[in-house]
Amino acid sequence: MEDILKALICASERAASVAKSCCIGAAKDSLLVAEKGEGEANARFDKDFKTIADVLAQESARYEIALRCPDLAKQLRGEECAEIGGVTIKLCESEEKTAELLSSLVPLQAAKRMAEAAHGEIKVTLNNPPVHVADINPCDLGVWIDPIDATAEFIAGVRGEADADRGLPCVTVLIGAYLRSTGEPIVGVINQPFYSGGKGRIIWGVSYGKTRKWSEGDTSKHSIDKTVLISGAENPAIVKKFKACGWEVKSVPGAGHKLLKVAIGEAAAYIVSKGSTFRWDTCAPHAILRAQGGDLLCYTTHKPVTYNDPMECDTQQYANSGGIIAYTNTKVLEDLKKILN
Repeated sequence: MEDILKALICASERAASVAKSCCIGAAKDSLLVAEKGEGEANARFDKDFKTIADVLAQESARYEIALRCPDLAKQLRGEECAEIGGVTIKLCESEEKTAELLSSLVPLQAAKRMAEAAHGEIKVTLNNPPVHVADINPCDLGVWIDPIDATAEFIAGVRGEADADRGLPCVTVLIGAYLRSTGEPIVGVINQPFYSGGKGRIIWGVSYGKTRKWSEGDTSKHSIDKTVLISGAENPAIVKKFKACGWEVKSVPGAGHKLLKVAIGEAAAYIVSKGSTFRWDTCAPHAILRAQGGDLLCYTTHKPVTYNDPMECDTQQYANSGGIIAYTNTKVLEDLKKILN
């Protein structure tokens, strides 16, 4: 288990390094923003975008996990199609070759910075790792990768066009492992690359068998305050219900960012009544919430979300179509049910 957790953490840090590399130099001209095609776009948005950083970060994370856990190589799935601007992005056999590939899409200096980030040495110290965890069959594991969650905030932040409480601090890298046999999320990593002015931070959790452990260790931070997070497109009738019961309703960017806030106790819950989040958004945070005694449920059925979908599906089939309810405290869940009913 420790090897798997460390692989996911290192993969998240490599993806984070790629994201950070875009903030150096003339980044406005080096992001290569492309509109997603019909098959890969989020139906919630009129237009959905990805950047060269999204794609390279994902392929870098894939490479890192496959290198450290070869048995997982064929069970890695990500949000992004590897093609952008007519070029299929991959990590080549050397930093120079990767830079050459990227330079067909962005200026050479930007390509070199990105390639250096993708190939550079990753140093991660895993403090207080989980011990006495039951054996896991690697053949029963799958992984979901969201390389840069909140891409719109990432683009605005890199270009210096974001408001003070938005932009780069809302960006997360999400990598979660699940059991292919049951669909349960068991290991999750949330990397916040631009936290504290770019210092960054990593939150992880393990929920497997009798083991429940997360990086912060202390569950006393669990929020039972009446604060619920929503998306800007949430049903106004639901917002009205919460406000009528004395809850504070906040809309902040990024599914991963909102789930992180629930995990670290800055909000009691995150509610989505529509199918606007996807497996790659929720797998990693879900494992962390479960490590704390919480869960991530389908909004309509109140059953836990699972992640063992068939490997080759259309993007929309990976949506959490019934919505989600995320929380760390079971008392909060009971309060949410009363309000929503």
